[in-house]
Amino acid sequence: MFSKTVPLAGLSILSFILIACGTATDQSAMEETTPEPAATEEMDTTESQPLRAVARLEPTEGSTVSGVVTFEQLNGTVRIVADVSGLEPGVHGFHIHETGDCSAPDASSAGGHFNPQGYRHGAPGDDEHHAGDLGNIEAAEDGTAHLELEVDYITLASGETSVMGKAVIVHSDPDDFTTQPTGNAGSRLACGVIEADTGMREGS
Repeated sequence: MFSKTVPLAGLSILSFILIACGTATDQSAMEETTPEPAATEEMDTTESQPLRAVARLEPTEGSTVSGVVTFEQLNGTVRIVADVSGLEPGVHGFHIHETGDCSAPDASSAGGHFNPQGYRHGAPGDDEHHAGDLGNIEAAEDGTAHLELEVDYITLASGETSVMGKAVIVHSDPDDFTTQPTGNAGSRLACGVIEADTGMREGS
């Protein structure tokens, strides 16, 4: 009986060793073939992909004023560049209005100044002013005007102070920054709706 038991025990030990080796080999193969998770690269869209928009100003009835206003958001501010022609020499009110509708002959369809917080009208540098208060734009003797302005109280992204879909208005008279709620800036000479401009490029 002893001679029969020894080989059976030997076979059991041999089977255990083979199974153990096979398991180790399988696990090693899995470790070698399992791909490492791809590194996720975080992208700061504020830094690398600034938002851009444009308003193309068209004259109201009886006006010859036209132009282009571009908006570029980067690092928490919005840079505004305006080029306007057909103006009388001098200073003219320059505002963002609440409704992106320039269809009325006098652009009254654009509504009042963009003012989501319900502030008093004022100059861009005042403690309190409308989000649409951009101040004045000054025309030279040839009727052209250029303005570059950087502000932090509006955005092109979504949110309460987003100006996307609003309207830019150029007025006939200067904004006095005092008269409520319009600044006594007179009639509306040109109007353009602020829309996304994916065609803009760096340095354009």
